[in-house]
Amino acid sequence: MASSVFAGTLYMGGWPKDILVVDEGSRKVVDRIVTKTGIPRNLQLSADRKKLYVSTGDKDGIEVIDIATRKVISSFILDDGNKRVRFNGFAPDPKDEVLYTITTTAIKEIDRWVLEPPKFSVIDIKQQKIIKQVDYPKEDANAFARFSNLQVSPDGKFLYQFRDQIYIFDTATFKLVEKIDLAKPTYPGMMNVGFGGSLDSIEEPGFHTSIFNAQDPIVHRRIFGIVRFDLTKRTFDFKPVGPQTGGMMGLHITPDKTKGFTVASQGTQGNRRTEFWELDLTTGKLLKTQEFPGRSRFYFALSTDGKELYVYGAGYELDIYDAQTMQKKQTVDLNTDITTSMVALPGR
Repeated sequence: MASSVFAGTLYMGGWPKDILVVDEGSRKVVDRIVTKTGIPRNLQLSADRKKLYVSTGDKDGIEVIDIATRKVISSFILDDGNKRVRFNGFAPDPKDEVLYTITTTAIKEIDRWVLEPPKFSVIDIKQQKIIKQVDYPKEDANAFARFSNLQVSPDGKFLYQFRDQIYIFDTATFKLVEKIDLAKPTYPGMMNVGFGGSLDSIEEPGFHTSIFNAQDPIVHRRIFGIVRFDLTKRTFDFKPVGPQTGGMMGLHITPDKTKGFTVASQGTQGNRRTEFWELDLTTGKLLKTQEFPGRSRFYFALSTDGKELYVYGAGYELDIYDAQTMQKKQTVDLNTDITTSMVALPGR
């Protein structure tokens, strides 16, 4: 297949220390960027969409990759002596000067490890270190606090954390400014709403579109729907779709913002059923489903033109499906064990 000048570029972290650069048109790995601090475990696009931020697992490192030159332009580790600074995910500020995250520090003593409570941490990219830490509110902390989705408002003043509720913190003080209780939304009959998935790389800046789960208070019927959150106005709207399934992956949106694709699964092990779901974002209707042979662990993504579905990760293969028919078109051997989700950048 010939490469197109309009084809996008896919970036994925892989074992042992690679960021793979895959051309969508030719389906080939056209470059490998070697990380300096260890195995990639998280990959995210910068606010200006000119850089990639990579977190690595060996010594809890951070690396910055320039997309134009495909070079690592900055790398450093957060671990210090007997301290391990664990974190999962981060959010860049609009100026790409700092990264916001929630860390849990493990201190190795003579006979044991001591785990500190979770803290908000501000990582200065230029100074290559944590420049500020504030304790996470004790009344809202739980085992899942540091695993939640983080995003910064377009003006850089507020940090959003998407959990069972939406927490909005002031980025200067980390004081809780507002808590949107999704267990008691303004829409009758809905409760226990929870967000899933993460912001897609082609999502409109300033908005967060994802899947939610809900349960009515009368017969406790669980359903799912589509939510779109305005990070500037602090408002959201959602469209119920149908009965909740066993598990759903993140929502990926087509470039025209009219459709979304996700993966739904039911059952476990040998009884597991995995399906592609196509959703109409304007009406909130489920348009199409199609079962496919899902792996025990995998990532799901959408091509930059919205015409193909990608299944990859926890292995060496990238399976490509036609988004319209939901049938497999091709399997590409990446010759690398994939360790992160994908960043897909449209061609110019």
